[in-house]
Amino acid sequence: MNRPGASPGWWLCCLLPACYAATIWRPYQQDYQQHLPRDYKRTVLVTFGLLLQSLVIRGSLLSRWNRRQAVLLTLLVATISGGLFIVCLKENAAFAGFSGLLPVILYDRVFFTLLKTIPKSFSYGEASVAAQGFIAFVYCTFLQLPPAILRQDAAFTAIQEIYAILQIGLLGVLLLVFATHYFKWLRKTIPFWIALGITCILVSLCPIGKLPAVTRLALFFVNDMETLVTTATYLMLLLLTVSFIMWQFNYGQRTTTATRKVFHFLIVLVYGPGLWYQCRLLYLASGLMLAVLVVLEMARLIQLAPVANVLNVAVNLFIDEKDAGAVALTPLYLLVGCSLPLWLHPVPCDVTNSSGLQTLVLSAGVLSIGIGDTAASVFGYYFGRHKWHASTNKSVEGTVASVLLQALAIGVLYHLGVIHLTVSRGAYAGVAVIVNALVESRTDQIDNLVLPLITYLILVCSP
Repeated sequence: MNRPGASPGWWLCCLLPACYAATIWRPYQQDYQQHLPRDYKRTVLVTFGLLLQSLVIRGSLLSRWNRRQAVLLTLLVATISGGLFIVCLKENAAFAGFSGLLPVILYDRVFFTLLKTIPKSFSYGEASVAAQGFIAFVYCTFLQLPPAILRQDAAFTAIQEIYAILQIGLLGVLLLVFATHYFKWLRKTIPFWIALGITCILVSLCPIGKLPAVTRLALFFVNDMETLVTTATYLMLLLLTVSFIMWQFNYGQRTTTATRKVFHFLIVLVYGPGLWYQCRLLYLASGLMLAVLVVLEMARLIQLAPVANVLNVAVNLFIDEKDAGAVALTPLYLLVGCSLPLWLHPVPCDVTNSSGLQTLVLSAGVLSIGIGDTAASVFGYYFGRHKWHASTNKSVEGTVASVLLQALAIGVLYHLGVIHLTVSRGAYAGVAVIVNALVESRTDQIDNLVLPLITYLILVCSP
């Protein structure tokens, strides 16, 4: 079940819970811990329970205990997790029991479903990160979406509206994925297009307070001229990306690792200005694009006319050597990796519609894979002479280039006044850059998933 050529990577199961925990305990949040969203604190406890369950799953796969023992250990994990809700957040016993038991059981089911349904696509660690992220999203959606839909008199901030829109949209896509998986007749062309159309209509008309989601989405885009201009810029970059893909079609040869880094460069152009000036738009666009990529990959897998042939050609040209399974996860990982800092942070966009003092932390994905991983691949491909070891194509020159270009990017952003650095924060940034470059050179796990989490974890701990 493990991805061919990859180690189990169990250490990855610690990354997401550690990022949540570090975010809530970061030094300069101590003064206003009481103002952090309660749902975020609940999610921190849920992910801790998922970490404990990952240890149970690992023991089961290594045959350290039988099925009955694994079930008892799962119940123990759920009890510990529920107990933390009572002790730390003073929740009532019913809610604590629900929050302790259901996420753990669902995580166990999702983890094994991923490995069974999409074989050779994940290492055990990568599957744990994917399953943990899925459970965290579902849990937050369960807590936040019903009040947003049912409270007609509620006043929503801009970011709360975006949360609700994305939760409705992604939940609709997830339901479509599950329906397509369990009902084979939906995999035919006409039924799928009908199901997709119905999903889009239901998502668009789903109310958020007094207004349907599509109305709130339209109002957000026409709210000010800067949003319209940034949206137009994003569309131009999308057109540029499509043009590059079409040019590669005509070229007719499979891309190299260095050539694929063009997408990394383009995503830097998207996320850089977005973080600095249009954080809410970037947050919204990242979630909507995730939904679009999931739907496109579904269409390719079920050979949906008339888009399947084009998608198959694109995947064959741009596929990464780590995409050993049927699903092409590389595009998803690139988007998710750059977006993870935004999604993990409790308040990513402040009242100025930028990431403000959090810019460096929220740039963890762009720094580590948009700049660092790109530099390592390109410089290593063209100038790499000294390999780290015989069984890898990662070079010392590529790692040095990754460190230097990330440091240069941080220095430029500091001198432009985009980020704020103190001596200690600069030291943490230096450690983050060096560590993510070294991890990139040594790990056989998916870079786009691992490096942003490691970089975010270090940067979010800075005072």
